[in-house]
Amino acid sequence: MKANIFFLFFIIGISTLAQNNAIFEKLDFNKPQLEIVKKLHVSGNEQQALKALFELYQKKENLYLKVSETDAKYINSTYPKEVTKTLKTANDVLNQYFLFRDDWDMEKTNIPYQFKNEIDWKAMPNGDEEWCYMLNRHKYWIDLGKAYLLTGNEKYAKGFVKQVTHWIANNPLDDSLKNYSWRRIEAGIRCENWIKSFEYVKKSKSITPAFLSKFLESLYQQGVYINSAFSGFSQTSNWGVLEYQGLFNLSLFLDDFKIAPQWQTDAIDKLTTCINLQILEDGTQWEQSPMYHNEVFHCYMNVNLLSQQKGIKLPEVLVQKTKEMAYANVKWQKPNYHQPLLGDSDDTDLRGLLTLAASIFNDPVLKSRAFNTLDYETLFITGMENNKIYENIPSKFPDFLSAYQQSSGDFYMRSSWEADATYTSFHLKKLGCGHGHDNLLHFTIFANGRDYLIDGGRFSYVDNEWREFFKNNKSHNTLGVDDLTNSIYKDSWLNTFEARSQGVYTKITTDFDYAEAENTAYKRLADPVFIKRRMLYLKPDVWLVFDSFSANGNHAYAQYFNFPNKNIQIENEGLTTTYADSNLRIQPIKASEIKLSDAWWSSEYNLKEETKRAEIFKQSEGFTSFITLLYFPDKTNLKYEKTPVYDRADVLLKDADVEAVNLYIDDKTYTLLVVHNSPAPAAHFFKVNGQIVNGEVVLIEKSENQNSIHIIKD
Repeated sequence: MKANIFFLFFIIGISTLAQNNAIFEKLDFNKPQLEIVKKLHVSGNEQQALKALFELYQKKENLYLKVSETDAKYINSTYPKEVTKTLKTANDVLNQYFLFRDDWDMEKTNIPYQFKNEIDWKAMPNGDEEWCYMLNRHKYWIDLGKAYLLTGNEKYAKGFVKQVTHWIANNPLDDSLKNYSWRRIEAGIRCENWIKSFEYVKKSKSITPAFLSKFLESLYQQGVYINSAFSGFSQTSNWGVLEYQGLFNLSLFLDDFKIAPQWQTDAIDKLTTCINLQILEDGTQWEQSPMYHNEVFHCYMNVNLLSQQKGIKLPEVLVQKTKEMAYANVKWQKPNYHQPLLGDSDDTDLRGLLTLAASIFNDPVLKSRAFNTLDYETLFITGMENNKIYENIPSKFPDFLSAYQQSSGDFYMRSSWEADATYTSFHLKKLGCGHGHDNLLHFTIFANGRDYLIDGGRFSYVDNEWREFFKNNKSHNTLGVDDLTNSIYKDSWLNTFEARSQGVYTKITTDFDYAEAENTAYKRLADPVFIKRRMLYLKPDVWLVFDSFSANGNHAYAQYFNFPNKNIQIENEGLTTTYADSNLRIQPIKASEIKLSDAWWSSEYNLKEETKRAEIFKQSEGFTSFITLLYFPDKTNLKYEKTPVYDRADVLLKDADVEAVNLYIDDKTYTLLVVHNSPAPAAHFFKVNGQIVNGEVVLIEKSENQNSIHIIKD
């Protein structure tokens, strides 16, 4: 028995020695800081050499952790809610309860799952692979680290060591795990999370030289794995950025490894390739999901932050496009500071990201859309000294209100930059592939501090009826023909037929904004249908929408309106929300039918709430149109009427050719004239309310002292 025990310890010793030797072989002993390690290693004193390396990593300047235990009192008193959440998460993780609730968790959960025995790193409790991926990103270990710093309780560092050691032992790099714990994207993400977590606990007595050896060896393996491939998919999707941001982190954390300079060069090169391919001229990431835009943005901010600290000169395009991504967030940010639910996105507050961006770029405009002082997360990675520096950055509103992101095709209209602003988004192009939804010509309204018309959200990536429900054009405020979807879906990520737009046109002015586009989806029918949506936004809070359908035969046409709750009713041949105040009126100006149905809204992944959807519809042969007025009756004194349009010879024209609506708002009259089909190329003049005008879209504004004609589109 004693012989067996002796043999076991002998084998463990040999294994540990081999692992230590593997680490020493990877070190660059030309580095001055490794002089003692080298001397001990060359003399054969491996244990002391490893101890010296361990002490070196304890003393190393942190990449991300810029506060210390002496700041714990300030942090606990300044951010009590955030600290409470950190401690709860940390305690749950120690008990092997996993609930993914961080703001920027890509796939949040609402139901905790506990492993009763060992953690199964391939587990999928709800049959959703995304749960497994979240488990293997290890962001929750950062909470263990924060809890250790804030409390000094050794159990958090001990728990970190235990779980990291278990993961390493149970997740060898082999093909069977490359779709689970060893997906390339997870490897990239967890490199950042491992480094951050380690920096919190590295001086704990639970961190030993033996653990450090395993930890560094695993990080090295993950770096080699990440840098082994750079596919076309990685180059053109968020994956490549998440992967190579991880490698960039490793190149700085393992800066005493021989491979580190090559990793840094390769990472910057690959990240530059990605940013050139993926970030469009308007600063948006091409997948048309603010959620994934901001995952990519997060990575590039880290690269900029660490490069500033280390004096690394980045390619100018990488710096400039990172800043452009920040400004894309400003342009689409809602008055409540959240990102829009476009494509696969969650209803997430952008201020934390923009606080870090404002700090990195010392930018007053970015600060105006961020927090006034450093938020909890930013304080940890920029430090107490930066708190005062950040507070001294002036805050300046952007010099624009509305913005059309021309490359991605999204139009964001707003009345001001104040918290009580009115905000509208209008989705005019479809670029996004897997993360894009069936949402052409979709628009939203946020005003008076609340959402009125919303995007349905994403809920799940599992290929089932729920994925299709939330991607469906009916879950967006858009248009449909014959109860058919715009696109034809293949699975969670692909379509067999893709709806596209054409004829996009926008105009931004001080008093109004305008946009239009055609949806070509139903040209695929045996009797093709041509769809066009035109929207006029009269600032601050009136919208007039013309939706036209052209075909030869008989079709069923519909407008869809989705609400964040059940506070909606059919009233006086229109729709009215039923809040205590500030209700939105959706008023059809032409005869149509209306119905309400049960629907769902998903403000974040894995969460859905019961809501209502309205459908305004009609059956018609040939040309037809909907004209819809949206406004707030208790805020706007408004009357409306459809008004006839004549040619210059006073011949009454058909609706199929041209239509116009009068809006009477206080002491002003607004007339919007929209040409569907000009009777003849030379007959581009129309008479409305006794006024002759020319143009395809014309706004006439009259008051006692003024008569203005705005040719929106000639």
